[in-house]
Amino acid sequence: MAGTTKLKLIVNTIPLVNVNTGIGRYLKCLYQNLEALYGDRVEFIYFDGRGASRTLPNGPQNYGQWSRRVDLFWKIPAPAAVLIRTLFQWQRELRFQAAARRCDLYHEAAFFPFLPPKGVKTIFTLHDFSLFRFPQYHPKERVLFARLFFKRRCRLVRHYIAVSEFTRGEARQFLDLNGSSVSVIPLAHNSDLFYPRRAEEIRDLRKRFSLPEDYFVFVGTGDPRKNRPIISAALVAAGLSIPLVTAGWSGWSSQSRVEKAIVPLDYVADDDLARLYSGARALVYPSIYEGFGLPVLEAMSCGCPVICSRRAGLPEAAGDAALYLDDPANVEHLAELLGRLVASEPLRRDLIARGLAQAARFSWEATARSTFSSFLNAL
Repeated sequence: MAGTTKLKLIVNTIPLVNVNTGIGRYLKCLYQNLEALYGDRVEFIYFDGRGASRTLPNGPQNYGQWSRRVDLFWKIPAPAAVLIRTLFQWQRELRFQAAARRCDLYHEAAFFPFLPPKGVKTIFTLHDFSLFRFPQYHPKERVLFARLFFKRRCRLVRHYIAVSEFTRGEARQFLDLNGSSVSVIPLAHNSDLFYPRRAEEIRDLRKRFSLPEDYFVFVGTGDPRKNRPIISAALVAAGLSIPLVTAGWSGWSSQSRVEKAIVPLDYVADDDLARLYSGARALVYPSIYEGFGLPVLEAMSCGCPVICSRRAGLPEAAGDAALYLDDPANVEHLAELLGRLVASEPLRRDLIARGLAQAARFSWEATARSTFSSFLNAL
């Protein structure tokens, strides 16, 4: 960049147009911090699937309507759904190429990169490889779509960002990458949102959602790799009458229709999510596979103890501040961990203190600074 010329950066923010899941939260928090830190040096261009804007897009105005449309799409036979998705991708790609002209850099964090205009360098954030590691847990059309395009488009990438050392290892295996082509930049929690909430806020949440005073919480989609049904089984095995409150988009799984002994809230607003964490006895997160595990950090920052599996990227998020489930299929071990937490208030207080300290090690500002350095290196 010479003189006062700004770096022109285009970002695919389509995940923000959909319901707010992990990738959407990553993009929103990262770019709010990048704008605050580097707005005088960078011209940020946000592509939402239709066109470009200088402001971050918002999610669907009618969540229920959006969810019903997605559910309908997943009822279409896989070959037809892949064709529809590919046509939409090509249409969006043409719009993206028009929006990306004269840009210097393109940042992608969703499925795989668009084909950029000549001369535009691509940075690709890798969250996980679950579509390839656990294809049986995803809609068939999504897996077929990824197999058609993912590796082909990765050949266009100048540099990768992995959200954990675990994900960098996955990238080396699935994409045959060397270490220098991948930067590890962890996620973080929004400290302006996720912090221990006051008792009156928690009481208000319980009243509005008809929640019991004592509950465990699970936060995440209905993706089967999240392994949520084991929690109900472990509560029964432990002889505990404390219910499990679940929050998050049901996704493509039908678990919420068949699973018993839970209090399902579906998708909740971020402020209520922070209150939900703050009022819970613990977050229970027995996931089989996570690139990082953002709910773990969010819960810890709200003073909520965490029980999670010792798999994939979760230990990088949880550090020494969680009770670990070594085998996500072991109902008896999870039951024992739940029972220990209920029986020992000193253990719970210790986990809260450790969790707050662990969460404080991460910040979106630090993530933004490291990401900007990767942008400059790619140029």
